[in-house]
Amino acid sequence: MADSIFAQRGAATLRRIQEALDRAVERDDLDCDCELEGAVLRLSFADGSRIVINLQPAVEEVWVASRRGGYHFRTSAEGRWADTRDGCELGVRLSEEIAHHAGVALRLDALS
Repeated sequence: MADSIFAQRGAATLRRIQEALDRAVERDDLDCDCELEGAVLRLSFADGSRIVINLQPAVEEVWVASRRGGYHFRTSAEGRWADTRDGCELGVRLSEEIAHHAGVALRLDALS
């Protein structure tokens, strides 16, 4: 994929994540601060934990780092962000991680 296409897709994905979390803060009592700065989205939770989501253009991946581990997502043949180890979709993995950190069940829609 061309660098500019990855940058556009990645930036759109980070914005969709931020928008979904902003809605959840208002609607679902999610206690989470979101800060998007360039190609990095930082999520901070009430218990002091953080999740960092960032773009890695050199390998065309989205990386997620949380207290429970690090995950790498690459675009699959179907055009979705899939974990490079187990194929889990980005939205599913983020929902799991946010539930762990914030104690709020949250379903993020497809983020492709």
